Amino acid sequence: MIFPFTAIVDQEEMKLGLILNVIDPSIGGVLIMGEKGTAKSTTVRALADLLPEIEVIKGCRFNCSPQGPFCSDCLDKMHNGNLLETEKKKMRVVELPLGVTEDRVVGTLDIEHAIKKGEKRFEPGTLVKKFFQLVIVLRLRESC
Repeated sequence: MIFPFTAIVDQEEMKLGLILNVIDPSIGGVLIMGEKGTAKSTTVRALADLLPEIEVIKGCRFNCSPQGPFCSDCLDKMHNGNLLETEKKKMRVVELPLGVTEDRVVGTLDIEHAIKKGEKRFEPGTLVKKFFQLVIVLRLRESC
């Protein structure tokens, strides 16, 4: 069960920052800091539960929007005359572990595909696979 967003109290600045970021994603994100038990993760999960479903290309590993821009896989389907079916997906929270590497977050060259087929192909990382999702980094430590 997800705790209701409206039931979170005494976190007005955090809630306002999250709401503004949903309204205008060009803000670029919200950095939430606080002691353990101050409802940081709970607030993000509660907000994600309120957001509407998003329309994406069915089966796309990048969750391309039907309005574009399109990944190379979706462009190939379009150029081959295939109709791009769409589906609705619920907004989800993606949790990144503290020690995650850059290639696991944004992606890298798919070496196995390159060796086997002799073709370049991008292997999406956690963040790219979950494009249009809320991302939360848990237990981030301050550096001294």
